[in-house]
Amino acid sequence: MPKVIPPLSESEVRSAKYEDKIYRLFDGGGLYLQVTPSGGKWWRFKYRFKRKEKSLSLGTYPTTSLEDARRSRDAAKELLSQDIDPSEIRKQEKAQSKAEHLEGQRLPSVRVSFDGRIEIWKGSNTMRLTWDESRFIANLLTNVTR
Repeated sequence: MPKVIPPLSESEVRSAKYEDKIYRLFDGGGLYLQVTPSGGKWWRFKYRFKRKEKSLSLGTYPTTSLEDARRSRDAAKELLSQDIDPSEIRKQEKAQSKAEHLEGQRLPSVRVSFDGRIEIWKGSNTMRLTWDESRFIANLLTNVTR
């Protein structure tokens, strides 16, 4: 049977001061506030998935309030009840976000096709130019490279 831990109050979290070593203030249900020697306060959720102990970062205090951290903990517990690892979901979201960011940062590429037309594309979008547009851009490019 798990140990019953009294929940933290907002004033306890606010008044937590840094010490020489990292220490934790437990809220119950696997949620705790980790206070670092540099003064940082990190919300963490400690859980087990497939017999492995894991922890999930839920944000920093005061950016993430006590209530927000509890909501995040409850959402992670809901995923665990469905046999889904919350840290894997976080990794997938981060990878998708990074891929979208890189896609947005991708510079347009220019290519001349066999028939002399110019194609410009960025990501999956392609723009094919007419002969007149191709000649105009080719003129601009030759003037720039001189």
